[in-house]
Amino acid sequence: MKEKKALEKLEQSLSNFMIEEMCKADPTKRSTPEMYRYKGLSLNINTDEKTKDKLISVRIGVLEAEFKIDSHEKNSGALAPQEEKLVALWLSKSENSHAIKRFFYRNIQAEKIAIIPFDLEHYYVK
Repeated sequence: MKEKKALEKLEQSLSNFMIEEMCKADPTKRSTPEMYRYKGLSLNINTDEKTKDKLISVRIGVLEAEFKIDSHEKNSGALAPQEEKLVALWLSKSENSHAIKRFFYRNIQAEKIAIIPFDLEHYYVK
């Protein structure tokens, strides 16, 4: 459930980013029906896939493209050229990149190293 909520936040973040960037030149476009297609965009992260490259799939309307998380390049599929650039720009932001990478590396646990107080070594070391 936590993953679904995090994915919804990422979708909303990308949607807001794309609307902001598309409306920079002409702020009157914000209320046009053209911008509603970004409200329905979806992200799909397949963490079960055992490929070398970690991929995220972005769907806007009927178009879909896969992007590499590490290099932010398009792997396959097609979006409008401007949309592809905006998705790559959004992926290159560190907070978004780290949030997406957490989906892939969530099961890797850091090795716990016991810290033994210097003056209490004789209690812990046997």
